[in-house]
Amino acid sequence: MMQKRFVFELKNIKKKYHNKTILNIKHFQCHPGTIYGIIGPIGAGKTTLLKILGGRLNPSVGELRFEGEKFQTNWFGKIKPIDDIWFGSIEDLDRNKTVSDLLSPSTSSSKNNNNYYFSEKSQNNLNSEKIKNLSQGEKAWLLKCMLHNQDPRVVIIDDYCVYLDKKKQMEFQKMILRMNKNLGTTVVLGSHDDKLIKKFASVLIYFDNGHISKIRPGISSKNSRKK
Repeated sequence: MMQKRFVFELKNIKKKYHNKTILNIKHFQCHPGTIYGIIGPIGAGKTTLLKILGGRLNPSVGELRFEGEKFQTNWFGKIKPIDDIWFGSIEDLDRNKTVSDLLSPSTSSSKNNNNYYFSEKSQNNLNSEKIKNLSQGEKAWLLKCMLHNQDPRVVIIDDYCVYLDKKKQMEFQKMILRMNKNLGTTVVLGSHDDKLIKKFASVLIYFDNGHISKIRPGISSKNSRKK
């Protein structure tokens, strides 16, 4: 019988800082084509988990696999980037680059770039603006722009839509759902609040003090079971 392959599989993962354990997960699996919400307050360990899944951070101990294979490291012990994983965090944006530097050539060369991505007149000059001069909301919207027209196997976004207004939240959500439906993209979204994510996520995973405290189905998952 063929063994089922998960997108991510974590076993006995721990992350420590200064002898303090900030993440402790015994077993965790991500199924392909599923939308996950990682929910928890500041300091709960969700950002640490997302960085580990995104290959941005090494766990202190434990086993981490992507599609059945262990993450590879270079000579310096850092995880080698995986092209199939798209990781988005406003904290990881290069503050000295401009908006146009971070957009793909196909995106930045679009005639309707300003109209599509920065529809408000006050934002039309943001393409030449350095990241360090952007507001948190502008950085969050830039992540959406960077993801547009991409086709990764996995999308991971920290602080999903935290700094966006309702209109832009809905636009971002529509793009996520479109990628998930049309491309089969696995999506992992982190937030301190489940109010937005639970409306379209399949699975909600709640974190507290570095541990998974509970796992619940999202509203979309409940509705699909009723049909």
